[in-house]
Amino acid sequence: MNNYEKNLKYRTLHEALTRALTSEFYYEAIFIEYAIMEDRTDSILRHAKVNIKNPTLNNKIKAIKFNRAFKDEYLKKHLTFELLESVKEWKNKRNDLIHDLVTLSYSNEEIKNIALEGKEIVKKLSNKSTLVTKYLDKAKK
Repeated sequence: MNNYEKNLKYRTLHEALTRALTSEFYYEAIFIEYAIMEDRTDSILRHAKVNIKNPTLNNKIKAIKFNRAFKDEYLKKHLTFELLESVKEWKNKRNDLIHDLVTLSYSNEEIKNIALEGKEIVKKLSNKSTLVTKYLDKAKK
């Protein structure tokens, strides 16, 4: 996928996320947020030329936290422990919600809060991943 297609895809996803939240389709919003988090962490690792065997979101977060490729001060400034922990904690809430959909007694307000929290994390992660990938691309030249 070229840069134009990728930008178009992101614009479409972010528009779909906004529509889902506005329409109170919180499960759809959570689904989109998770996909964006997966892609953004994948992009960060790809630009750093870090390969992992089992590329789950959890493993990607661990790699970004602990791989020596991310020890540079600029990278640590943007890929903070707090940001990565917020992604991990949100992912855990999402997993609990999705895997126990039938048995959990989540209220619509709790689902809404997970979706709104995910939106904020996606926004921050997307911004930081753009800065980081551009920096990594320049460093590799």
